[in-house]
Amino acid sequence: MYYDLIDKTFDAQLEDLAGLIAIPSVSRGTPEPGAPLGRSVSDALEYTLALAKKLGFPNSRSLDGYCGVIDYGEGEEMLMIMAHIDVVPAGPAWTCEPFALTRRDGRLVGRGVLDDKGPAVSALYALYAIKEAGIPLKRRVRILIGCDEEKGWSCIDRYKKTEPDPTLAFTPDGGYPVINSEMGICHTTYTRKLTGSQVKISCGTAANVIPGEASATLTFLPEPVQAKNGMQLSGAGNELRAFGFGGHASRPDLAKNALQALLDALKEQPLEADDLAVASSLSALLGFDKHGEGFGLDVTDASGRLTLSPDVLEWNENEVSITLDCRHPFSVTAEHLLATLDEKFAQIGFTRTYQKVSAGHFLDADCELVKTLLSVYEDATGRKSKPLSIGGGTYARSFVNAVAFGIEPEDAPAECHMPDESCPVESIRFNTRVMAEAIKRLAGK
Repeated sequence: MYYDLIDKTFDAQLEDLAGLIAIPSVSRGTPEPGAPLGRSVSDALEYTLALAKKLGFPNSRSLDGYCGVIDYGEGEEMLMIMAHIDVVPAGPAWTCEPFALTRRDGRLVGRGVLDDKGPAVSALYALYAIKEAGIPLKRRVRILIGCDEEKGWSCIDRYKKTEPDPTLAFTPDGGYPVINSEMGICHTTYTRKLTGSQVKISCGTAANVIPGEASATLTFLPEPVQAKNGMQLSGAGNELRAFGFGGHASRPDLAKNALQALLDALKEQPLEADDLAVASSLSALLGFDKHGEGFGLDVTDASGRLTLSPDVLEWNENEVSITLDCRHPFSVTAEHLLATLDEKFAQIGFTRTYQKVSAGHFLDADCELVKTLLSVYEDATGRKSKPLSIGGGTYARSFVNAVAFGIEPEDAPAECHMPDESCPVESIRFNTRVMAEAIKRLAGK
């Protein structure tokens, strides 16, 4: 039984995962020759492809450094498992080294252990178990290793230039039981010109990461301010700092946005007129809003509730720009969303300088892929469940017959993009077994 093979190689799997975690493959590093997404990302891809070859998959190759493919079996029809090995920046508030796999209280801690290095290694070991057990296949199996999932998805663009779409596909980059619906995603930046600002801010690492810390450097000593919404504030010299708790932009309810707290505190400072107008208007517009209430965008439908979070703020002598992440249900179009944001920001002197829109994704619950994966999960857990809709965006939206399947358990708090990203050790074994069974049922004879 291939479960036995997974158990026998489990220690090796964790060692290989530790090696991958140790590579700080933060999305979109400085391009280099042969490493279009940065050296660390390239190193992580080379490591993963070398691991695939060690496990007996010689048909493993890089697509110009943007992604890798690992193939097993034959046939025109293809099952593809899509994972990625780029990660978001570690950020502050970690209690251990983020780029080292740490065991603590029965859990594994490290950046990427959930999103998405742990699942990538599990997919490799699941396919290895299928191969070694001699399970006959009716569809060839491909593992796609993406390298730009957290930023621009240039990995998917490169894949589609030369490679075929899969017959069926899933990505272990969401949650159980099965995610067959993903809301639309919109990233926007709004900018306003300034003259001789008293404020300097550089806050946030990415549009999809809620900042847990934020600071403003002022040309004067800040006045004491009372913190709100469970935040913490401190001042040292000319610096005003806000402390919250970071997280994934699709789940602002699980985070405390330090950027919002900083704006709320900044408006209480004795700023000059232009700076005060900016701080006050941004704070009034955004407040501690998580669902677009201040924009009249708080909409809920069957696909979920709209979320909105300001995640990057750049403020210097000449201009201020703010970048927002919005996950919108199907009943709110991207056109309506952008028009509403444009109107509200125009009222306070800001213009849109950037936007990136990703349409939502839906796959019928009665299709072969969803029904099969639900049955795999039910048999593994004894839980009868229904497919879910999420605000997160996964590779599934890149292909017609694709869904997210695992790896976060039902009803578990999301830890992706958070400090001390972790999962139980035994969840790694469980995920590997579940993926192996999914491969058998979707690709086996």
